[in-house]
Amino acid sequence: MKNSITSSILLCLILLLLTPASATARDRDRKRPKDPIASSVLYPDPLPAKAEKSPRMTRCKAMSMTRKNTGRINSRYREGIDVSHYQERIDWNTVAAAGEISYVYLKATEGEDYVDRTYEYNLREARRVGLSVGAYHFYRPKVDPEVQFQNIIRNVKAENQDLVPMIDIEDRGHVSHEKFIRDLRTLIRLVEEHYGRKPLLYSYQSFYNQHLIGHFPGYHWMMAKYAETPPNLKDDTPYIMWQYTSSGRMPGIKGKIDRSCIMGDFELHELSM
Repeated sequence: MKNSITSSILLCLILLLLTPASATARDRDRKRPKDPIASSVLYPDPLPAKAEKSPRMTRCKAMSMTRKNTGRINSRYREGIDVSHYQERIDWNTVAAAGEISYVYLKATEGEDYVDRTYEYNLREARRVGLSVGAYHFYRPKVDPEVQFQNIIRNVKAENQDLVPMIDIEDRGHVSHEKFIRDLRTLIRLVEEHYGRKPLLYSYQSFYNQHLIGHFPGYHWMMAKYAETPPNLKDDTPYIMWQYTSSGRMPGIKGKIDRSCIMGDFELHELSM
């Protein structure tokens, strides 16, 4: 009997010691991604997190001068926004009624075959309410530039655009600098030849100064820097637009949005299709 009791006690102790380890293993299993491929998917259109930030994000001062509309180019204000599926369904009637902006760039495509699910709706509705509209493509440096070009022209039709296409350049993708610039130059050339207009190029201050400086003279830029002072480019390249915050708000749009303004003596019609 004594031996039986001793054996039972030992068995209980062994079970108690094993239980935490087993539970921990199950917890790890629950946290482990079920689909290793899905866990490696690149989420589209990340914010330029490395752009300089300031706790105080202010509108571009003295940029909201009222002007007349000139055909398809709404030049009433010098402010604009860019949006994508992150803003979900936008009430464009409310956006237009609020005033404040004249233009909007819409996420259209990315990489090889990604198409933003809100692009067609946003394109139709933003133009209907009188905003000048352009489309942008998020550039993926590991994807063949000619393949990306085909994705753009399948979805961005020149006759539906008020503004030239924009190429969003935020990622070098661990390719060599030479390949990065060469492939990017190829895509820009193809877009320019197809649409008959130079595309607008987008980047942010630190990325431009590190990777793009001096490579694309003669092109208009939208430059991001989330601070009270405008971007400072080391080669003094002028830029037509400054994206000054990713935390903007606007009636008719849920959550935060990117806001930008036209700089200095530039005019929106310089980007007209």
